[in-house]
Parts: sequence; structure tokens; C-alpha cells
Amino acid sequence: MVEGFLARWKGIFSRIGAMPVAFLGVGLYRAWLAIFFRFDAFPGMGFADYALFEGAIGVSSLAVALCACRIAPLWSNRRIIRATAVFMTGGSALCVFVCFVVESEVLKWAGLIAAGVGLGFLILMWTEFYGTLNPLRVAVYHAAGIFFGELIIWLFTGLEAVYLATLSVVLPLMSLAWMRRSMRHIPDVDLPRKMAKVDRGAVPWKPILLMAVCTFATGFGVLPDQPIIAGNIVGTLLVTAFVFFGVLSASKWFNFDTIYQLAFPLMTIGLLLIAPSLSIGPQVAAGCYDAGYTMLSMFIMIILSNITYRFGISAAWLNGIERGIRYLMEMAGWVLFAVGGTYLTTAQNDTLHFGITAAVVVAFVMIFATEKRLSAKWGINLHASDKAEGDDVFSPGLLAMRVSDLSKEHHLSPREEEVLQLMARKESLAEIEVNLFVAQGTVKAHISRIYRKLGVHSKEELYGVLGVEE
Repeated sequence: MVEGFLARWKGIFSRIGAMPVAFLGVGLYRAWLAIFFRFDAFPGMGFADYALFEGAIGVSSLAVALCACRIAPLWSNRRIIRATAVFMTGGSALCVFVCFVVESEVLKWAGLIAAGVGLGFLILMWTEFYGTLNPLRVAVYHAAGIFFGELIIWLFTGLEAVYLATLSVVLPLMSLAWMRRSMRHIPDVDLPRKMAKVDRGAVPWKPILLMAVCTFATGFGVLPDQPIIAGNIVGTLLVTAFVFFGVLSASKWFNFDTIYQLAFPLMTIGLLLIAPSLSIGPQVAAGCYDAGYTMLSMFIMIILSNITYRFGISAAWLNGIERGIRYLMEMAGWVLFAVGGTYLTTAQNDTLHFGITAAVVVAFVMIFATEKRLSAKWGINLHASDKAEGDDVFSPGLLAMRVSDLSKEHHLSPREEEVLQLMARKESLAEIEVNLFVAQGTVKAHISRIYRKLGVHSKEELYGVLGVEE
């Protein structure tokens, strides 16, 4: 028993050691995002400046979604790559110049808008990377990237402004370079493809709606210029470590339902604790809030990446819609917070706060009551008739929906459905093993149960049920 335990954890740490460092690049832009507003190191940067910055991210994300057919995939578009580098580094340099050399509101605004636009592009490039991966790998790499970013933020605490100013220019370029290096690890056949058309039925409105409601609620309850405290970092580190090791352990107790099942109470508790009348302690409130919001954002990333992975939908288009709505809803929450603080009494403000928290609870319950599996359609409505002759943009989606329907009809477990998805993509046993972080013996056991539940006896019969050509 002890030997088996040690062997399992030896395998886990060997997988960690084999993970390319470049996959952690998401943490670099997350650390960069906090530099100007969370360390009290840059004079003149306030709440209104952050709102302008976030607005630029939201608008640029929606702009990418509108132009996705012409400019996506972003990661291989040289003009977008150059623009991202120029906007982020140039915007950072302008902000540093304004804060420490010459005061100019116009230059500061220009720098913030440029930096926000560049970050919007960069975020969507990273979503293109995640959209090429199996959801288990998305969970591992995204959790590791966020964990890495929180460690960097912790190391930045107490740094002098001159060092933070230097890092504000360097980190965007590093994250961009690491994104490009990450894409080189993806086989050519799995790299993002150009989007040939836009189909409104391909929008997974349920996770987008949930994230919009939750982001509006957090915007109302938490101001972006509040200094980082230990609770913020500890809460995020704990939940990302939980997801990271939960996936790699391949334990039966961990599945994707676990993520949103934890996100729901943590998010609700965090929103309640930051209400003025229920403020118990800033560390506890910050820990619960950051843990819940991080858990939810990881789950949304996994869902959207899995939709891209299964349905072949452009990640830049899909995440551009979600990110744009998310950031604009956050700004709407701030506006309501400002209006409430100005015109409402404390009791009325508390009532509004609890009402918004109740809306979050209702959104969670309504959405997850109808979509209980990671592989659910999440509001997507694709039909075979949507695919024009010779156009295979959404053909992976039709196959994925067929797998999802069969899995539900024959009561496949979430892991068995994931194996069936990979088999439908005609991946080998070795490839499935790598994608799911399990041994071949485990994969064979899953396949045996899939055959039995579907009433087939060979791969050929399985392909016949799926409607896949051999």
C-alpha cells in the first residue's frame, strides 16, 4: 500500500518535472496586471484609471470577437503579435513616465488604453493555446500558471517602484514569448485554425451568463485599487494547488464537478463577508473571495476551452465574447457601487448587496441544475444542417455532441465520456494515456466498460455507432 502511494506520487512529480516552463506564462501577465494598481507604488493611479484599463480590455476583446474571421488565430498573426508587444510595453512605459517624470492625464490615459488593448489580445492568445488541449491538461496548466502568478505577486510585495517599473515593461514581453513557445509544443494538426464563419448557435450562453453575473457581483463588492493582503494570495494558492494536484492524482474523489461545487459556496461566502454589516475579518473575507472567484474563473476557462477542443470553434471568438462581457459587467458593478455609496443609506446598500449575492446563488443553481457535466452543451445549439457542403468548421462539434448524447443515454461516467471523446478523435491508447494522465491499463479498463455499456465489441462497431468513418 505504501509502495503504491509512493509510486503514484513519484509519477505525479515526474509529470510536473516534464511540464515546460513556458506553460506558466499566464502567471506573468497576471502578475503584470497587479503592478500598477495593487502595490501602492505608482502615484496618481486610482480607481478611475483601473476602470479605464479594464474597459480597454473588454472593448478590445469584443473587437477581436467581431473580427475573428479575419484576424484569428491571433497567435500566428504577426501584425497582432507586434501590436500586442507594442501596446503592452509602450503603454507600461507611458504609465511609468507619467507617474515618475512628467504628470499628464492625457498620456496616462493613452498608456492605460494601450496596455489594456494589448492585454486583451494576449489573454485571447493564451485561450487559443488552452483550446488545443484536453480539459484535464487545461486544468493542470491553468492552475499552475495562476499559482505561479500569485507567487510572483507575493515576491513583488515590498519591492521599490523602480523595480516594479522595470518589470512592468519586461513581463508582457516574457508572457508573449512564452505563449509562442507553448504553441510550438502543440502538434500541427491540433493548432488553431482560421474561422470561416460565425454561427450564433455556437455561443455557450450559460457559462457566459454565469460569469457575467458573478463578475458584476464582485465588481459591486470589491474595488480594484484595494491593496493586496495575505488572504488574497493564500486563498488563490490553496484552490489552484487543490485543482493541480487533484487532476494529477487521478483520484476518484476529484472531478470537474468538484471545482464548481467548491466555487459556489466560496464565492457566496466571500461576497457575504465583504458586505459592510457582515465584515468579520479582512483576511478571511479576502481568502474566501479570491478562492471562490479563482475557482469559478478556472472552471469557466476549462468549459470554454473544452468547447473549443470538442467543437472546433475559434477560441479567440468564443473567449472574446466572454471576456468582453465579463470586463464590461465588472465596470457596471463598480458604477452601481459608486451610485449606491453616494445616494443610498447604509441599510439600503446592504440590502442591495444581499440582493446581488442572491442573484449569484440563483444563477449557479439554475445553470448547474440543467448542465451537470463538463461535456454538456452549455447552451450551444448546433445542427447538422448548419454545416454547408465542404465546410468542416463545426464538424468536430457535431461529433462531440453525438458523443455527449450517447454518454448521457448509456450512463457513461465523466471519465468514460472523456475517453470516448478521445477515441472518436481516433487517438491511440498512448495518446489517451498522456492526455488523461493515467496508465494504459486504466484506459483499457475504461474502454472495456464503454464497449459494454454501448453494446459494441470492437473499434469498428464503435465508429459505426458514432457515425465516424474508419
